[in-house]
Amino acid sequence: MEYIRKKINLENYTVRNIPKSVLVKNSEGKTVIDESNPKYYYGKIPNYKIDSEGNFILTPLGQKIVNTIDVSLFFTQDIDDMGIFTDEPFVPKSTTLSIKPDNFNSFTYGRLAGAPDSFYYTNSVTVSGYTDNSLLKQVKSYRKDSQGNDIYVPNLNVSNNPKSDFSGVISENNLQTVYKIGSNISDILNTGVEFTTFKNQFTKTVDEYGKDLSFNTTKFLSKNGGWNQYNTSLSATLKKEEYLGIVFKPEVDSAVFINRGIEDIFERHGILSEIKTSNDIDTNRGGFIRI
Repeated sequence: MEYIRKKINLENYTVRNIPKSVLVKNSEGKTVIDESNPKYYYGKIPNYKIDSEGNFILTPLGQKIVNTIDVSLFFTQDIDDMGIFTDEPFVPKSTTLSIKPDNFNSFTYGRLAGAPDSFYYTNSVTVSGYTDNSLLKQVKSYRKDSQGNDIYVPNLNVSNNPKSDFSGVISENNLQTVYKIGSNISDILNTGVEFTTFKNQFTKTVDEYGKDLSFNTTKFLSKNGGWNQYNTSLSATLKKEEYLGIVFKPEVDSAVFINRGIEDIFERHGILSEIKTSNDIDTNRGGFIRI
């Protein structure tokens, strides 16, 4: 605990002027001060704010304003990262609200007891623009055509989490390739970022070193702006003692090399025996086959 001592000059709050309304004539015709006048505060600190004539300063509602003595204190704070918080399932309020309050704003109200997560949803915001075609290679097939060009297979999911996410080509023709990155598997068209790469249109620019660049013009479109059922959830957050001070999850980088010796070549032939058609290259072993 630290004690803070402050000196305040009360002279700044003391009334030192005398309104004309408290000046009166005595029996001898001399001007004197009527100290019994309610507007006389000389040498005092009034309980309510007054003007130079001793009248109360009122609010727009006609109420008196309490006179306060302000003390300025400067606080400093050391930021100590408490580490990782953990989401914990919780039992919600038994009575769940069904009607959203008028003009409800979560940034103003914060957590509203009994409110479902739908109360926090906001209108979607569409973001669009132009970028390069660097993400196109992420949705290509492992196969090549007869001329050695990449093949793009519609509806082929190349996501690392194919059970929950979708990343792949939506459609392709002679003019353009439409593909999605990071869509929810249950609502592919309305989630994720949609890219359209035009095959016959090119964009020329320069990089930060002044080198000329040229790539296929690509348009992106995202309808994911705002809060919705795909990015919003309600849960209690708690701090586990063993995670105090831990900011990031531990990362383990393992590089394992297995030398199979002379049997390695037979394993490669064994893998090839599993491939019956060219389409199996994209589907065999979860799409991670390497020859």
